[in-house]
Amino acid sequence: MRFLVLLISFLTLVRFANAQPATAYYQQFNAIEQQLDDAWATRDVGKIMSFYTYKAVRMPEYSPTLLGRSAIESYIRAWMDAATVSNCSHEIKDIQVIKNHLIEIGTAKATVLLGKNPPYLYESKYLHVWDISNPQRPLLVAEIQGSVKDLARNILPVIDIPQKATPTPSRSSLLQRLNEKNEIFVHNVMTANGAAMAALYTADAIYMPYFRDLITGREAINKYYVEHESPAVAKDPVKINISSLTDLGDFVIVNGFYHVHWKDGANEGNVDGKSINIWKKDDNGDYKMFRQMVVHD
Repeated sequence: MRFLVLLISFLTLVRFANAQPATAYYQQFNAIEQQLDDAWATRDVGKIMSFYTYKAVRMPEYSPTLLGRSAIESYIRAWMDAATVSNCSHEIKDIQVIKNHLIEIGTAKATVLLGKNPPYLYESKYLHVWDISNPQRPLLVAEIQGSVKDLARNILPVIDIPQKATPTPSRSSLLQRLNEKNEIFVHNVMTANGAAMAALYTADAIYMPYFRDLITGREAINKYYVEHESPAVAKDPVKINISSLTDLGDFVIVNGFYHVHWKDGANEGNVDGKSINIWKKDDNGDYKMFRQMVVHD
């Protein structure tokens, strides 16, 4: 009887221990986002930069990818010189812990005042990749942010920060497999085969395209792609490249960039952008997109 009581107590503690971290992470990262919101509002660059790793990557909307803490700090200082931001807030929608990394997805709001523009409520979504090797001091490894609706380019500051050369990951079988996956995306875009896209995602995937809110689940993702990949708009060439990857076993975190030339009747143009993709290996050893966000340069 005593053994049974101890066993029940042990199982209860294990269940509590397994459930507790999720709650604790939400509390911890809500507090961190509040600190960052306060730091942006008070223009405390030192506080903001204390959350970045030395080799952090930042992917802001309508600006090129920023590589390294120095470039990120220069960008933030230039941004603050050009515009005023207030009423900052973040709402976490999803947290995934993958070994010593944490993937945080959410929405954000801030009032942006740039030049003679009227105050603009910048409503966005974001994906943050944190290094939680030291659970008491998480650090940002990569981040991406973009509007949830159409956004004019004159709303945000135009900032050009001298950059290092875009990195290239070392050759590996994993890189080859993910490049092959990207080629399927490219083929589907060029052939306007939106109906084929959903099969590349996990059933519980979250996709965050430019100028849209979070899209959750394969069915909703399928609906988006079927509507988005219009046969009336020719896209050629389409290029998707990988700048870095972090192999976490059943998951791979990938930073990437893309280029699309489009033509719609007499109109045509080029679109460049960047992305953070989290691939997940399924039971058959195939990689599916688990979390993804893209924004334009």
